[in-house]
Amino acid sequence: MESIGLAAAIEELRQELYQAQDLGAGQQFAFGVEEAQIELLLELRDSGKGDGKLNFGVATVGAGGEHTTVRTHKLTLKLSVRDRAAGATTAEISDDETGSWDEE
Repeated sequence: MESIGLAAAIEELRQELYQAQDLGAGQQFAFGVEEAQIELLLELRDSGKGDGKLNFGVATVGAGGEHTTVRTHKLTLKLSVRDRAAGATTAEISDDETGSWDEE
């Protein structure tokens, strides 16, 4: 099972943000990261079982074991959108007409 630690997860996030920043250079809409939340879940499970059965006078005993480690990282980014064409003000996407998209 492949796992990634906290330091590696944060470094991966940094690299992704650098790449997004490079790809967004010169684009009209810019996104700023206002907040980042990381949720980490670590689950460890140890279980063992033993069973036995008697078959024709011969005892057979079985044993089994299990060890599981699960790591989950969840990242939530809160982004702000700026319109560079409008002096880097908050982007406004709107239409003057009112009504539903379903109406024609």
